[in-house]
Amino acid sequence: MQALVLLVEEDRMMRKTISDMLEAMECRVWVNALERARRVMSAIAFDVIIGNAWSSTSLELSYAAAAKTMQSNIRLILVCADSLSQCLSASVNAFVVKPLLLESLGDALTAVLRKLH
Repeated sequence: MQALVLLVEEDRMMRKTISDMLEAMECRVWVNALERARRVMSAIAFDVIIGNAWSSTSLELSYAAAAKTMQSNIRLILVCADSLSQCLSASVNAFVVKPLLLESLGDALTAVLRKLH
């Protein structure tokens, strides 16, 4: 896939799981906590941000809008614990519902990258 992905995830186990999935899809992955992700985005142009919609230090929907302001072509995928209707936002390009599967993450990534190019 060769996408440059910024993974914003505080939970170490989830971060490792998603990072491994992305690397299996041949993505280049930068993993950061939310605060550092903001700084990294000012220096590096990413294709996609993937973040958790519900953790206490989550990739909040307001941050999604700010990320799109910083990098207008960036695509955002949120990982949600439950129904998609609870995390709807115009800034979000795709959702993946937990439990996270390689296929569902791959489908979301393919869909948003198709819109990018």
